Amino acid sequence: MQIRTSSPLHAPRTLHVTYARMLLGQLQQARPDLLKNLTPDCLRHLDESDPLARCTLTEWHALLDQVERLLGMPDLVPQLAEQFKPWHAGLLGFTLMTSGTVVEMAVLLQRFHHLLNDVYRVERGLEGARFYLRLQATSDEHSRRLARLSLSVWALRLRWLTGQPELKLDVGFEGPAPQDIEPYRRIFGGAVRFDQAQDTMWGDASCVDLPIVSRDTASHSLLQSQALKQLEQLSRQDDRLVDKVQTLIRGRLDSGELSLEDISAALKMPSRTLQRRLEEAGANFRLMVDEVRRTQAEHHLRATTVPLSELAVMLGFADHASFNRAFKRWTGVSPGAFRRQAVSPDESSGLA
Repeated sequence: MQIRTSSPLHAPRTLHVTYARMLLGQLQQARPDLLKNLTPDCLRHLDESDPLARCTLTEWHALLDQVERLLGMPDLVPQLAEQFKPWHAGLLGFTLMTSGTVVEMAVLLQRFHHLLNDVYRVERGLEGARFYLRLQATSDEHSRRLARLSLSVWALRLRWLTGQPELKLDVGFEGPAPQDIEPYRRIFGGAVRFDQAQDTMWGDASCVDLPIVSRDTASHSLLQSQALKQLEQLSRQDDRLVDKVQTLIRGRLDSGELSLEDISAALKMPSRTLQRRLEEAGANFRLMVDEVRRTQAEHHLRATTVPLSELAVMLGFADHASFNRAFKRWTGVSPGAFRRQAVSPDESSGLA
């Protein structure tokens, strides 16, 4: 699998759910009888209605592996690229379609690429007599197959949106060549090289001024404004969810209703969806419960005289011994010792 593991400093990289839907659509079109071989967790992407729904890069790679194996095809990327139309990218796709020129479209792609995936960011520019679009990984978790899909889609859509079917583009990909490189040669029309230092597509500099055949100035302004709102919403979405989950955990510590299923029911979302969205935000439900308990425990030990046995119940522990073990794991000292250390020297010595 051509994917690097995520650094602990980064949340898992994610893609718009349309990337998963494309794979499922490919299997459904070619061999619908094989859909039953996929897990319900994979098939849920077909019913996802949230316009900002995401899947992790790891999930997408696993699904791609399964679909390629079921279809007996070692490289589905060229077929997926040919299937990918601008409207599959949702609001961003329509925004790009209504741009005035190629360079305007490239600027928008660079600005709003996060709506498609946060695995890469886009760089654009001119090198001599050529323009380029380049992918730069945002973390150490990235994917050769996603990079090849992205550049292949751009090449095909660039021809379609400019009405230039004979437009020739060169491309360089990181990593070794697949078994069959002919589909890539057909897609780009120019030189196709593998084992390159970066994932980059080039074209003649004159291409940047080509008009987009579906340009629509009036619609474009509105679409761009809506795309900006989506981008802002996406950036806030996961932070708000983590805050909501933390609030629910704090309110339920003493109720015994602290499972992922209990919290997801309170949020009115499937537990698998909650777990995935927390992972996308770099959070872990079990560790969140642990952290809330620790914070609440330290607060009560510093600011109240609640007996330790009652505090254990308030924090959702089965008994005082369980609380004691957990607190020692968190801080290295017992709850009683922590409370004594938190008392001022004058108070601990009995002085006024």
